[in-house]
Amino acid sequence: MQQKAAVVSLGCAKNLVDSEVLAAQLTRLGYEITAEASEAALIVVNTCGFLESAVQEAVDHLLEMARYKDEGSCRHLVAVGCMVQRYGRKLVSLLPEVDLFLGTSHYDRFADLLENFIQEGTPTILLERPGYLCHGGIQRIPSTPAHWAYVKIAEGCSNRCSFCLIPALRGPCRSRTVQDVVAEVQHLAQSGVVEVNLIAQDTTAFGTDRGEPNALCRLLEALEDISGLRWVRLLYTSPFGVHDDLLRTMAGSSKVVPYLDIPFQHCVPRILEAMHRRGKRLRPLELIERIRKRLPDVALRTSLMVGFPGETEADFQDLCRFIKDVGFDHMGVFAFSSEKGCRAARLANPVAEEVKQARRDALMALQQSISRAKLQRLVGRRLPILVEGLHSETEFLAVGRLPTQAPEVDGCVLIVEGEAVAGNIVQAEILKAHDYDLEARLLTPAAHGP
Repeated sequence: MQQKAAVVSLGCAKNLVDSEVLAAQLTRLGYEITAEASEAALIVVNTCGFLESAVQEAVDHLLEMARYKDEGSCRHLVAVGCMVQRYGRKLVSLLPEVDLFLGTSHYDRFADLLENFIQEGTPTILLERPGYLCHGGIQRIPSTPAHWAYVKIAEGCSNRCSFCLIPALRGPCRSRTVQDVVAEVQHLAQSGVVEVNLIAQDTTAFGTDRGEPNALCRLLEALEDISGLRWVRLLYTSPFGVHDDLLRTMAGSSKVVPYLDIPFQHCVPRILEAMHRRGKRLRPLELIERIRKRLPDVALRTSLMVGFPGETEADFQDLCRFIKDVGFDHMGVFAFSSEKGCRAARLANPVAEEVKQARRDALMALQQSISRAKLQRLVGRRLPILVEGLHSETEFLAVGRLPTQAPEVDGCVLIVEGEAVAGNIVQAEILKAHDYDLEARLLTPAAHGP
């Protein structure tokens, strides 16, 4: 009887791509991938280690999965990824329930390392300086719907923000070649994928580690020629890398959607400087004005941080005004977390935890009203929708997304009239707006296809 394996993916979309690689490695060893951990002889948890809260989540998942050694079929429990890279050998004694620990440089060699461990029983932990880079030759088992996919174009980060552990966990920026990414996207399009979401720690750094500052533009231009591909989306774009050449390329493309995900983190120069984010040179409002001049219909997503050491009430009010002035379409807000190993953890004037949470709640309430007002302006318009399938909570509604809504992180469109086939891009009329979601009726038959 074929043994089963389960892969639990925690953290970001970049981790999800690594988990897809792990799943493919397991099938190479003859395992059947299952979503039911209780049935699995092998359970792999791909961990996040970016924040202490993510580490705690990873530990909780590992302890939960360890129960299946007694209550289920599990014989081996494996922890992989950023948490392992962050804490290393300390985890062996702290988590005796885990049989094997692997850092962030072993995804493509996972099958061989696991097989050796099962046969030999040692070593129980493997760590190397981060050097792994996903490429088109590495097989993945997609965990996303058949009509869209994430494509990781680079690994690591060289920005070294003072609050961030990513360079330590993932190493410096390492980019794939344009040709390699194009080949992967061609393969995905041939398999029925109509939307690709390009991801990296900083997608605008793509190619710069190889001395190719315009590599991202060349990649977007090359994707233009891929048959069957309809939407290309840029996620995780640094504000320092959104230059005029990129905006011109996006404006001239028939496939790159009008969407930019730019984590500004803050707007006050003094705070940005302490974050090591070029506070004296970055002018967020000027950048946004340039973006909207080139891309009038663009949807802007950002991430902001409140409670960074030294943030005063006046700084916070400046941030509130910034949000009102810009009117972001989508926004995430995080309270600063003092992480050991980050320079920001050693800064003076910490902000009280209750103040951080109050500021976060205030920004999210502000964004809720902005989002609803912006969505309300779409009512009555006819727009293209990528049909996702049936609603997760009811079989009587289908859901889809506008080009200005990224999968998993933004709102969606509830399809209340018309027949919808997952993977089709169809015209729809927007009927109603909610805080983050819309309602629509389809105008074109789903049978027309993407």
